[in-house]
Amino acid sequence: MPYKDLREWLRNVEARGELKKFSGASWNLEMSSLTDILQKEKKHQMPAVLFDDIPGYPTGFRALFAQTSSTWRIAHTLGLPEDQVDRVSLMQNWRKKSKNLKLIPPKRVTTAPVQENIDTGDNIDLYKFPVPMCHDLDGGRYIGTACAVLQKDPDEGWVNIGTYRGQVIDRNHLAFHAVEAQHGGAIAHKYFSRGQTMPIAIAIGVDPALYCVSSQPMTGWGISEYDYAGGIKGEPIEVFEGVSGLPLPAQSEIIIEGECRPGEFVPEGPFGEFHGYYANLGMKPVNEPLVRINAVYYRNNPIMTCASPSIPPHVSTLMGSTLQSMLIQDKLERMGVPGVRGVWCHEFGSGWFFNVVSIEQSYTGHPRVVGNIAALANTHSGRYTVVVEEDIDPADIEQVLWAVVTRKRPHESIDILTRCPATSTDPAIPLEEKLKYEVLPKPMYSSRVVIDGCRPYEHKKDWYPIARVSPELRAEVMAKHPNFFK
Repeated sequence: MPYKDLREWLRNVEARGELKKFSGASWNLEMSSLTDILQKEKKHQMPAVLFDDIPGYPTGFRALFAQTSSTWRIAHTLGLPEDQVDRVSLMQNWRKKSKNLKLIPPKRVTTAPVQENIDTGDNIDLYKFPVPMCHDLDGGRYIGTACAVLQKDPDEGWVNIGTYRGQVIDRNHLAFHAVEAQHGGAIAHKYFSRGQTMPIAIAIGVDPALYCVSSQPMTGWGISEYDYAGGIKGEPIEVFEGVSGLPLPAQSEIIIEGECRPGEFVPEGPFGEFHGYYANLGMKPVNEPLVRINAVYYRNNPIMTCASPSIPPHVSTLMGSTLQSMLIQDKLERMGVPGVRGVWCHEFGSGWFFNVVSIEQSYTGHPRVVGNIAALANTHSGRYTVVVEEDIDPADIEQVLWAVVTRKRPHESIDILTRCPATSTDPAIPLEEKLKYEVLPKPMYSSRVVIDGCRPYEHKKDWYPIARVSPELRAEVMAKHPNFFK
């Protein structure tokens, strides 16, 4: 892999022309708002944004937003071909690599760059970092957004690394939030149900490959994200042992190490989430585990990595769309479904709620089989799943909707699946329904829609001709007039 840590990765991104540096923005709503405005205006050409000279903080204490908001940066992070970065090709290249990925366990080292500064006891102060206030309705400042939270399973001993929320409560305490079905929540429940204290660490500014694995559901239960990230890089992730005994990522910018004691909870939130809503319990904080901080490690001139989700697209939707698309195509392949040509989970659906599959029809009912499997591929995604034919780019929403409105009549194309799983973060579930249950996990249900946007199989050969510029004609015209778009 062509980078050792986040700093080398940033140098590569800057050389590519995909890094925007900005000085003078405040931690209080300004950094997150400027990034979001830029995201909405730039759309698919979003740079990474590095803030410095943040008022009230030393020069060199920086904050990075939009780390994986371009297809090239995702390809660079995952070690994929960097000359094939359209969205579907990116996903397909990642599928090819992940199929042959060999897990590489982490390598222990005795010293680490992140140990340049170590604060303990009264020296611990989270406010020495420019922790952002992301949205004006948030319940506080969040240092844990684009982070990697480390926990060890008390039974099997494997290390889970996930991206979970971390709200600053005061100078030496955090609140830890993980939703239902996430490995972090399941591990915490094991400790607390036995009356045991859980060691925990929040690493910020980690190796970009490790962040990608942490922030997306790439691994199953019992497989450490350390091993998977090592497989992506082709070399082990370096770790050192912290005071808690957890293996900590040596190349991090900041690590917060502490413990959660059973029965100790603190109001957490609200926080504007990935789908653009305050959808857990609306504006009501929820009691979450309290993290008592024992040590803080950080590099000189540390870089905080931050995510400020909002109405999509936002800083993390492209990565989510890419990896969720791959997971759906893998599920279809494992089920033996033929003819799948491409999958894309659209960013306006946060990479979860609006998924499109293109197929080459080979039998009657083929689109329905594909649609039903894709709709249920993940526990809380796929509210709308559309199946189109191979002449439609699943990542081009205009092509997709054109196929939907022209190739089938509504009464022939729409199926609704009921009593499908959901989570308490679902913004479509009314607040009063969530408030019925005082304990987790809450028994949440939703429905899913499968839309068949394919021509009827039995009439496909006789279907109406399509008026379009063919690929052959396009190539001929562009070769003859190469300066037309310049």
